[in-house]
Amino acid sequence: MVRRNVTEDPSHEVDRREQAPATTQAASVTEAGKSAGGQPAEPDPAAVKARRMRTLKDAARELFLVALLFGVYKLGRGLASGETSTAFSNAKQLLTMQKDLRLPDEAAIQDWFMQSHAAVTFCNKYYAYVHFPATVGFLLWLWIRHREHYKWVRNILAMMTGAALVIHILVPLAPPRKMPGFTDTGMDAGDSPYSGAGAKIANQFAAMPSLHVGWAVVVALGVASVWHAAGTGRRVASWAVWLHPAITLMVVVVTANHYWMDAVVAVLLMIFALAVLPGPDRELQRGLIRPIPAPRIAR
Repeated sequence: MVRRNVTEDPSHEVDRREQAPATTQAASVTEAGKSAGGQPAEPDPAAVKARRMRTLKDAARELFLVALLFGVYKLGRGLASGETSTAFSNAKQLLTMQKDLRLPDEAAIQDWFMQSHAAVTFCNKYYAYVHFPATVGFLLWLWIRHREHYKWVRNILAMMTGAALVIHILVPLAPPRKMPGFTDTGMDAGDSPYSGAGAKIANQFAAMPSLHVGWAVVVALGVASVWHAAGTGRRVASWAVWLHPAITLMVVVVTANHYWMDAVVAVLLMIFALAVLPGPDRELQRGLIRPIPAPRIAR
């Protein structure tokens, strides 16, 4: 038997390296990023610092935008605070319309709850201390943990608030607590946000629409959109969070701060914002709709 010595052309080795799979090349890059001991390489301090500065700038910008929105809203509410006679006239017409629509009587519901001092106290504290902190905490949670949803929700809140400001200026409305047959439970319990210093900055005649209800619905919608495809526990929580707008609706009626139609208009504003504004990130939307599987090809 005769053995033949075969000498390979060096160019063949070059061709094999060029045709190597991408996974092999990626693995070599990963190995190169490790130290001699097999541990991941230390991150670049300059890159870490730049990332932190970018995060701080983004946070400062968002904080400024939210504060500006809140400031403009408060200023606009103050501009419409002098239409007293028109506000009471609109309230009488709204009560008549709700009666014609056979909506539940808010005064009767308030009277029923007022049989329990604890229930009335709970409603007033919920109205005064949950609405704004819950919304701010929700936005912080989105910005820190689910940034792809944050801009979408922030824009919905901004559009709703801007539209509500226009309605407040054009349609001043006295709240139920200022109308005959109702009780200002907040003043009685000492938890009214419209007494003391609050009376000087709050517009007492901006009942329409109810941003308490509108913002609560957006919070529930945002949590549900994030957790709809999560584990069983979070899916259950995404349904349970709808208790927040439900309780808020009950609270604004019991405290006589809003009418039923105030809540209805707030939800309509949210629906309009959802129809106009783009949804969350496309990468996330792929998880919202289950793709249709491709047909199998017989072989």
